[in-house]
Amino acid sequence: MKFEEFFRQATMLEPYPYQVAFARDWGDVLEVPTGCGKTEAVVLGWLWRRRYHPCEETCLRTPRRLAYCLPMRVLVEQTYERVCMWLKNLNDNKVRVWLLMGGESDDDWDTYPESEQILIGTQDMLLSRALNRGYAMSRYRWPVQFGLLNNDCQWVLDEVQLMGNGLATSAQLAAFRKQFGVWGECPTLWVSATFDLSWLETVDFRPHVPGLRRCTLSDSDLANSNISRRLKASKRVSRSRARAGEPDKLAKEVINKHIPGSLTLVIVNTVDRAIELYKKLTAALQQQVEVLLLHSRFRLCDRKAKLERLREMAQKGGIVVSTQVVEAGVDISARVLFTELCPWPSFVQRAGRCNRRGEFNDAEVIWVDVKDSDAAPYEPNELKSARKVLK
Repeated sequence: MKFEEFFRQATMLEPYPYQVAFARDWGDVLEVPTGCGKTEAVVLGWLWRRRYHPCEETCLRTPRRLAYCLPMRVLVEQTYERVCMWLKNLNDNKVRVWLLMGGESDDDWDTYPESEQILIGTQDMLLSRALNRGYAMSRYRWPVQFGLLNNDCQWVLDEVQLMGNGLATSAQLAAFRKQFGVWGECPTLWVSATFDLSWLETVDFRPHVPGLRRCTLSDSDLANSNISRRLKASKRVSRSRARAGEPDKLAKEVINKHIPGSLTLVIVNTVDRAIELYKKLTAALQQQVEVLLLHSRFRLCDRKAKLERLREMAQKGGIVVSTQVVEAGVDISARVLFTELCPWPSFVQRAGRCNRRGEFNDAEVIWVDVKDSDAAPYEPNELKSARKVLK
């Protein structure tokens, strides 16, 4: 089966040229703008290579396990749902999909070492197991999962700009596998819309960085109407009069900029500031406009309900106050985006939630400056670099 047919059956969509090329010739780094189907390219590309690649040797060498590593729970949940849907559309009962994240860990996957598996989890769960220190599991099983994740396993690190030390850990692990050897193949793929190869220059992996194969959009992709509309979507950038820590002033500006019937998204860097701004907005609006609060401290059932409500508000309109949980992987398109100053790669990701599909002619991105004393969870020098670019 050709990849194009395989992709259509799974997603009900036509694949982009880069997705077809990537499935045929896998790389080490996949750098593609937000909203262009990176997850589809990776998951369906791996499965197609296992089953239908025209080169029999490629089918045999493609690892039987796919470890899909993500920085946040919300991304894991969404990816898990999408992968299960694709496999259902393909009527594929051979591949088992496992969920690994705090409170939801499926740790029986290691009892099926012979089966094709997709392991979707947060970086703490997957990387700790690859380090032989499996988080939230019996230490007597550590060596088993350590062995399975370091042999015959395709690693995928997605949204790497959010991973912090997890990214360096993945690079060091890749270096150790090259140094000590593995059974079968155990390659690593790093995925992001904003990627800098210098991020991978750890002490042992640095010599391998120049030889990494980097995959991105081709001229054919840029000529595609859907991608072209996304890439050329206009977003007027300006600076807010308010600063981080001034919720009254920021709330007034958000209300003034909000356009009825459209989505206004406000992303702040800390949970406390998000809660404070949410309170100011709800008090000022008196239920005239729906206001939704999103952050990482909600219980699983509450977070799922809020994400579902977010999808509805993306169509009906309203104001959403959120932390970094919507920074990546959430397919929403705001007409107006307020964001506190953050490192440049994160800013690009956040901007990807504004006019995502190019449907607005008057979309705005408004950045809110942050004092060095309020820089956490980021470093002041990271914010300084982003501020310089924005100015």
